[in-house]
Amino acid sequence: MRTTATPTRVDVHAHFLPAAYLQAAREAGLSSFDGGIPVPEWSLAGALDFMDRQGIDAQVLSVPSPTAHRLAGRGGAAKLARRLNEAAAEIIDQHPSRFGALAHLPLPDVDAALAEIDHSLGDLALDGVILATNYAARYLGEPAFDPVLAELDRRGATILLHPTAPACFAQTGLGHPAPLVEFVFDVARTVTHLIYTGALTRHPNLRIILPHAGGAVPALAWRISAFAAQPALTPGAHLSPESVLAQLRGLYYDVALGANPHSLSALLELADPGHLLFGTDHPFSPEPLITANSRGLADYPGFSDQTRRAIAADNALPLFPQLAARLAPLTG
Repeated sequence: MRTTATPTRVDVHAHFLPAAYLQAAREAGLSSFDGGIPVPEWSLAGALDFMDRQGIDAQVLSVPSPTAHRLAGRGGAAKLARRLNEAAAEIIDQHPSRFGALAHLPLPDVDAALAEIDHSLGDLALDGVILATNYAARYLGEPAFDPVLAELDRRGATILLHPTAPACFAQTGLGHPAPLVEFVFDVARTVTHLIYTGALTRHPNLRIILPHAGGAVPALAWRISAFAAQPALTPGAHLSPESVLAQLRGLYYDVALGANPHSLSALLELADPGHLLFGTDHPFSPEPLITANSRGLADYPGFSDQTRRAIAADNALPLFPQLAARLAPLTG
C-alpha cells in the first residue's frame, strides 16, 4: 500500500496483459513477442506489489506490441481493442489512485479507430492513447491516418508512441528480437516521417511521448534536422533545421531503460529536463534492470534534486490531468 503523502513516482510506460490479449496472442500462434521476447507474467496484484516495492504511486497502463491488428486481423481488431480498453477502465475503477491507462486503437482501420477514440477517451475516460510506430508497414505520417491525428489533436491527447517491428524485420533483425535494435530505430523512423510529412505541424496539440530516452532520436537529431535545409526533401512541409529541432524538443521522453550516462547525455543535448518522464517498461523489463535504471536516474550528476523529483512525477501530471485529479488528495 502506498504510504507517501505526495506522489513521488508516476510510471508513464507500464504494460498490462489482460486475458483477452493473451488469448488473442495464443489464437494468433504467438508463443513470444516481437521476434523472441518471452511473454512475461502479469497480474493486477503482482503489478501493485511491484509498484510498492519500487515506490511507484501510479502507473499509466498500456497494451504492448504486437497490436490488436497484428493479433486479430482487420476483421477482429476493433472488437479486441474494445475489450482491451474496457479491461483497462475496469482496473482504473478498482484502483483509481494507482492506475491510469492509454487506449489501444484498431489501426490501420481509420473508421474503427475514430469510433474507439470516441468510446475510450469519451465514455471510458481513459488518459490518452498508445500508438504503434507502424501498422502493417504503414507509418503514422501517411495522409490516410490524418483523420485520427486530427481527432487526437482536437482533444489535446497524450500519446505514447510505442515501437513495434518494422516490415523489413525478417531481413534487418539478423535473428535478434526486435527490441534489441529495431525498436529504437523504428521510433526514429516514425518521428522523422511525422515531421517530414508535416503531420506534427498540422497537429500541434498532440503531446507525444517517445519511450526509452527517445530511442535513436537524440543521436540522430542533428541529422534529422539538417536535411530540412534541402527544400526538395520537404515538399509542402515548409521545414527548416530550426523548426525540426523545435519539434523534436517539443516531444516528451520517458527514461525507461534510458537512465544511464550514455543515453541521458545525448538526450539532454536535445530535450529540456521538463520534458523527461519516469518509466519502467514493466513487466517486460526485469525488475533488477528497473532498479538499476532508477539508480542511474538518482545518481546522474547533471540533475538537481528538484529535477529528479520533476522527472519522477511532476512532469507527468499535466499530461494526464484525469489521473492527476485522482491523485489530488495525495498532493493536498
